Amino acid sequence: MAALLLAAAPAGASPEGNALLQRAAVADDATSYTGTLTSVFYTSDRAESTVVNVDHLAPSLWRIWYVAPADAYGRLIISNETVTYQYEPSANKVYANNWSTSSLELGDALDTTRVEKNYSVQIGAGTSVAGHAAHILTMTSKHSGTLVERLWVDDQTNLILRRETYHADGTIASKASFDNVRAVKTLPKALFDLSIPAGMTLVPGATYGQKAASDVAAAASLTFTVVRPKYLPEGFSLAHESVGVHDDVQTLQLVYDDGLRDFSLLENATGRMPKFENGPPHPISVGDDDGFYAEIGGETIVTWDSGGLNLTLVGDLPAKDLSEIGASLKP
Repeated sequence: MAALLLAAAPAGASPEGNALLQRAAVADDATSYTGTLTSVFYTSDRAESTVVNVDHLAPSLWRIWYVAPADAYGRLIISNETVTYQYEPSANKVYANNWSTSSLELGDALDTTRVEKNYSVQIGAGTSVAGHAAHILTMTSKHSGTLVERLWVDDQTNLILRRETYHADGTIASKASFDNVRAVKTLPKALFDLSIPAGMTLVPGATYGQKAASDVAAAASLTFTVVRPKYLPEGFSLAHESVGVHDDVQTLQLVYDDGLRDFSLLENATGRMPKFENGPPHPISVGDDDGFYAEIGGETIVTWDSGGLNLTLVGDLPAKDLSEIGASLKP
């Protein structure tokens, strides 16, 4: 597939753009809807697509049923944004996950304050998505002048109908768009029943501990010394940190973001790299250490061992940027 190249000139902040972004970020708190969403993530050598049917009962009930790809067919996610269950019928298991790891890739959980600090938000031309009149919001980095994201916002409901993200070179990184969507007054509560069917087992999913009250509180519960990056890309800052157990290993998670993009730093004292289940990873240098990276589901994973720790960076930044952050970590 030919790369979609996009250029964006630096632009000043738009009060109208910021106001529309703020309305879009909370629109699904007030509007119930049902629809079909197609998402595509582009890696260096392939495109990965998913299709889901979505039922949403405002403000916080969700039912997401996977239609494609074939190996995900029948997967069901039900959430009230506090409890989130992922049903996997083929395995007879129900995974308890964080809503943040299961929510739609539409950017409707944006931290608008951080976005406005780091990005110029401009309203573009009128258009339509899935038969709905909409306007485009364009978000350009105030630091680099590059286009990072576009949102298509419904003129009537302010729901986000389409989202595209872009690499630093202007090529498209991901897109998510409703094929069809309609606002509804209500939906049957039975659709959102968080129960465990007979014959299925509830197990912890890929979750981490609760957010720590402070960096001191997080470090106090660990058996190893925390290392923090001395270099961050412009606009990024620490959002939160937590300590939990993942695959029976005590793990620290530090999350950094700039409002639109984010990455996590995972640290544990095993000195063992994580498993790559989607094929062999690629070698990469992280400072003086040898590591590996892979692109999975629209995110890049870079992992390496240093000073008795396993260090893993996961985020929507390219491997080169993550390795530069990693090189600033000195256990």
